[in-house]
Amino acid sequence: MRYLLISILLVVSGCKVSTVKNFTESEDVLQDVVYNPYFANSEIDYVYKADIAIYGNEFSGILILKKIKAKKHRMVFTSQFGSTFFDIEFDNGTHKINSVIEQLNRKIILNTLIRDFSLLVKEEGIVAEKYFNDTFNVLKNIKDKRNNYYFYNQSDSKLNKIVNASKTKEKFIILFKDISEDQVANNIHIDHKNIKLKIELNFLKK
Repeated sequence: MRYLLISILLVVSGCKVSTVKNFTESEDVLQDVVYNPYFANSEIDYVYKADIAIYGNEFSGILILKKIKAKKHRMVFTSQFGSTFFDIEFDNGTHKINSVIEQLNRKIILNTLIRDFSLLVKEEGIVAEKYFNDTFNVLKNIKDKRNNYYFYNQSDSKLNKIVNASKTKEKFIILFKDISEDQVANNIHIDHKNIKLKIELNFLKK
């Protein structure tokens, strides 16, 4: 029995989340930081056509995201007719809910949305581990007992996606597509693995 327990512990300790299972770990992580440039410019009004599908409910409208000062963003999601679905401020890891409609004001839904969007606008963090393969450099950041893996293209160093995971499984993925010269992600897709929540954002060009 003792040998069985030891074997199980060895297997568990040797497991690596599938996100970086086939990547090579680098020993050089000193002075590295994760960096997300896509909402870092306070001079840009980030306006997206937004579609959110959650637990059988669908919300469609305009998502306005603005950096109002260092590490602080305000996010307002409205219907196409101007009704506000939610108005939330994110400030260096904290948040303030200015308003939210009843359908979204359920603990599990609201906490999930806050976790998603907090990670979306988070500009930088400390690197805990570093991985690489022929396609990506991956920087791991730890936040609130979750691991965030930032995938940067080897070819151009652009942030391609962020994977949020527990120690054993992926929770959700933020995918950035069609990056402009001024560091705007024209398409953003957020997909959850274990709950029915998908978010699609398409930048509205001026």
